Amino acid sequence: MNYKIITDEDELQRFVDWLPETKENEQYYMCLFARKKYIKDLEHLPNIPHIRSDKAQLKRMTSTKDRIIDKIRQLECPVGSFKAGEHPAPQESLALYISTNPRDLWRATVRTIGQLAKVLEGQGKNSNPHAEAMSEIQKCAGTRHHVAFDIDEKDENILDECIGYVDGHCRVLETRGGYHLFVDKSKIPEIKEKMWHQKIAKYSDQTGDLMSPVGGTFQGGHSVKFIR
Repeated sequence: MNYKIITDEDELQRFVDWLPETKENEQYYMCLFARKKYIKDLEHLPNIPHIRSDKAQLKRMTSTKDRIIDKIRQLECPVGSFKAGEHPAPQESLALYISTNPRDLWRATVRTIGQLAKVLEGQGKNSNPHAEAMSEIQKCAGTRHHVAFDIDEKDENILDECIGYVDGHCRVLETRGGYHLFVDKSKIPEIKEKMWHQKIAKYSDQTGDLMSPVGGTFQGGHSVKFIR
């Protein structure tokens, strides 16, 4: 039995098609998590210890746009291959996230060299160069194509209000607990409401250059999808 990451092939393709094209120095950053909050109240998992943090990082990787779906398929390995600490990560806990603005690998390379130099200076013999490099890639945004908002409440009235603030110049991804709203940066000059960012932010836990669940994939029992 294998982990199930892809829940809707067509929706996954739609999501990838929506992602911006990348420059030569850019790739997308993805991370598979096991999330504690998805399993802590499940009665059929009484013997699964709670994951210590809300997000236990299972696998992280980078990809060009054309290889994203192939990379995701590689995650559908036998159940138990991913561990949260010493314990197999249950299917119900899984969620795949992506940086929907691509990462700048050139800038990340420079930052990684500096970070590794600091590690050597501090005689960090137990450091992990791969982990250091991946952390710098995650931090280094490339071209910023949109502003993202994480609306952690499934309320259609709130969603309609937020869409109205930007005159519809956005895409909406329905997540397990709410919505991710992406405002196209190229359309910002056309938005009539000058306080749109502040007005949407009051409903949002996080804003800016966020990681987002991937459309057409599993998120704690929910299949992520574009709506509207």
